[in-house]
Amino acid sequence: MAGWLDVRRESKDSLPTMLMQAIVIAAVLCVCELISAPIYVKMSGGAFVPLPWFLIASLFAVAFAYTVGFVLLWAVESLTDRLDIPRLLPFIYALAGLIGFAAWGYAVFPAVIDSVLTPAQGIALTGTAKLGIGVNCAAAGFVSFFFGAILPGKLANRRTAVIAAGIATIVLAVLGGIIYGMTLSALS
Repeated sequence: MAGWLDVRRESKDSLPTMLMQAIVIAAVLCVCELISAPIYVKMSGGAFVPLPWFLIASLFAVAFAYTVGFVLLWAVESLTDRLDIPRLLPFIYALAGLIGFAAWGYAVFPAVIDSVLTPAQGIALTGTAKLGIGVNCAAAGFVSFFFGAILPGKLANRRTAVIAAGIATIVLAVLGGIIYGMTLSALS
């Protein structure tokens, strides 16, 4: 009988599977934020510069992956544990990521952007822009959770690479927090 502290691993020497999934999700979300940074800059009326916005967006993407993302991973694992659907499983994870990150992105990213635009005498985001952000986040959530479902098996023997990716995502988040804090303090 397995204890409640036992965790699944792809191999005996690998990191816990759910931790690897969260790291992959965080890394893919950061890549998605880098790709979509120009879209957010345009939506903000040019109030942001792409690289600082990428870091700020990475802060909130990584925060999602390591908090809400873990909950979503646990929920999908719990719901699908007894099902024999290995080919559908990545898509179930991807659907959870789509829904979760779309909701997060729709709520958090417009609030962050408006927290900078409004004090700077800019125009707050429109409903259409907020919806666009939600759709963009839905796509990023789908892609990141899909890769989070399929890559841990391939990364099981690459413990150092997974740890390095996890550290890189945390560094990006910390830099994003610094940039966001400096921005807010400059607007006060």
